[in-house]
Amino acid sequence: MPFHTPSDAEASKEVMERLGSLGGGSSVELAAPGDDPQRMLLEVGRCDLLFGMRLHALIYAANQEVPMLGLSYDPKIDQFLHRLGLEPVGTTERLDPEAFADQAVALLEGGETWRERHRGAIRTLKAEAVRPAQQIVRLLR
Repeated sequence: MPFHTPSDAEASKEVMERLGSLGGGSSVELAAPGDDPQRMLLEVGRCDLLFGMRLHALIYAANQEVPMLGLSYDPKIDQFLHRLGLEPVGTTERLDPEAFADQAVALLEGGETWRERHRGAIRTLKAEAVRPAQQIVRLLR
């Protein structure tokens, strides 16, 4: 899912080409670029695993309780993952393909375990996300 176009779309196509050469019967699609958050949230919800480096992609995955692997390029990614009890799988400068593959397989095989382990942190983040709007409403009364 390209969140930052056109570069994300180009990078996604390259990854898809490389994955296609591996075979294995997995399904990979490139979602049309867009700025409709509800549509993107639904698309993320269809995933068994999300590998992302964009903060909004990771936020959407958490919202939908989709197991995720985050790639770090900015401290905000590290901080978000940390709040979920996760570490980045790598950085834009360094990614161990074998470690990535091992972690991806583990998440695909243990998605429900991942959801159970991180559900509490996800609930906490959702509750915290509502607070600023509630504070504004209180101030305007």
